[in-house]
Amino acid sequence: MPFVNEVVSDADIDRYGLPFEKGSGRYWTRDAERDFYLWGGKVGNPAFGVDFEGQFHLYIKGVKFFVCLEPGEGSFRLSDRPFVVRWIRLKAVAPRDLYDLEAARVRSILRESLKVYGRTGRNDMPSSALMVVCDF
Repeated sequence: MPFVNEVVSDADIDRYGLPFEKGSGRYWTRDAERDFYLWGGKVGNPAFGVDFEGQFHLYIKGVKFFVCLEPGEGSFRLSDRPFVVRWIRLKAVAPRDLYDLEAARVRSILRESLKVYGRTGRNDMPSSALMVVCDF
């Protein structure tokens, strides 16, 4: 089964030790068959001197990576078709030593999951109206 955006179940909150309140309706992007998931999103507020960045948790078969991404020029209006989400640089990955061992594989899985994650990790926009570009 490929990645899909879905609500995290209470059982998965327990299974993976996720920092969500049970029943909170939090979304993640998950590939249950391969035992991968991604959750997180864009954080920051330029009005307060904090640039936007993507902060995500990527789980690949027992290894939890924390990933920071630099967003690029994308769409600003929800009416844009396609709505473009662009990631231009991988700023940081932890744990770095595990990432270094399998960098190509981790990047490939990260790109795949981000394309499904889309704008918010929810199915709030038809895939035909969305374009996710990963330039890293």
